[in-house]
Amino acid sequence: MTDSRQEARRIIGELARAVDRKLAVEVRDVPGQERLQVNLTHGTHQAHIELAMPAVLAAGEDAVARNELRLRIKRANDTMLFRPMPDHRLAVKPVAPPGGQTTFRAPRGRGRR
Repeated sequence: MTDSRQEARRIIGELARAVDRKLAVEVRDVPGQERLQVNLTHGTHQAHIELAMPAVLAAGEDAVARNELRLRIKRANDTMLFRPMPDHRLAVKPVAPPGGQTTFRAPRGRGRR
């Protein structure tokens, strides 16, 4: 039991370092469950994710499971560091003047010769 938890901590630490070398990882056990709570810290930014113990241990042997776990850590890291894009649907758009009045500009230049 303790060996599997130590192995899971080692796997999570390796994957977090693969995502970002400056990413600090703290792994805690969730009491009464086969889950691990992972706290990610990068400077003043923090993120928390929970991972299932069997999924973490499967990442030690299977490359696909390892990549899925790495992507979950990377997604948490990216959402922690980068703000979401603004919603462009809320942007204010210019309204045409009432009555269909538009300013007409004559073409500039010398014209035809």
